[in-house]
Amino acid sequence: MINNWSVEVQLFCVLKLYLTYGVIRSSEFITCLISDADCDNNTNYINVNKKQIVINNHKNDRKAKKDLDISSDKKQLGILRKGIGQFLVTNQQGESAFSRLFMNYFEHNAYDLRKAISSKCIAEGNIEEIKKLEHVQGHSLQVILDHYNVYSKTT
Repeated sequence: MINNWSVEVQLFCVLKLYLTYGVIRSSEFITCLISDADCDNNTNYINVNKKQIVINNHKNDRKAKKDLDISSDKKQLGILRKGIGQFLVTNQQGESAFSRLFMNYFEHNAYDLRKAISSKCIAEGNIEEIKKLEHVQGHSLQVILDHYNVYSKTT
């Protein structure tokens, strides 16, 4: 299955990135191009050679670009290489289709996952992970607490 850039492989990559590095807004992933080189300053992209996600266009433009190091997972990078020159998630016509595919496959939107990951991180009290979420999500801790910390552990 991982020998081509199928929808299942694309969604695997998105979920793996989300669960490992925090939930980037779907509007930032929609235009995320997989590349083996740096792209221009107007493009969101994953540079598989530099092992980083670069988000130039995001809701919090005043905070400049977001660089996320993804070097810790060589297997993921190998899979991402199969999509070089394409968007992270595309439909059969090669157009970006992130939100629709996510909802169709998981019956939840990406923001549900964003809220779940934020809630888990806060419940665990891991300061380093919370700071990483602040950077990735582009929100202060207070905003994350007020709007994304909505799930609690049940016994």
